[in-house]
Amino acid sequence: MTTYSAAAWAQHPGSSELLHRIRASVARIRVDAANGAGIERRLSSLLRHALAAGSPLEIALVLGSAAELMLFPEPEVLEQCTAAVLQADQQALRGLVWAVRHRSMRREMGVRRFALDSQ
Repeated sequence: MTTYSAAAWAQHPGSSELLHRIRASVARIRVDAANGAGIERRLSSLLRHALAAGSPLEIALVLGSAAELMLFPEPEVLEQCTAAVLQADQQALRGLVWAVRHRSMRREMGVRRFALDSQ
């Protein structure tokens, strides 16, 4: 069994920890949207920052949050996110991205998409 320090464990969460973080993120995004930020704009900004930071964990959390809100990034952005997360070689993160991609494809015709903001 692999053991992690508290800091390392935070970067290698299991599926239940990811779900907890996604739910907390969705709640924050909804509050931001209620304050006039707009859900799509907030997700776009969060994903742009996660990609710029190169954080597979943050990328996966934003994708999971967006999927919970039934929003998905444009296909080319989703591919970019997938490649970044796959490089991390963390099973829980890869599983989360697979689930987001699957949900996005299942709803292809009626899916709501967002682009990355240009800031």
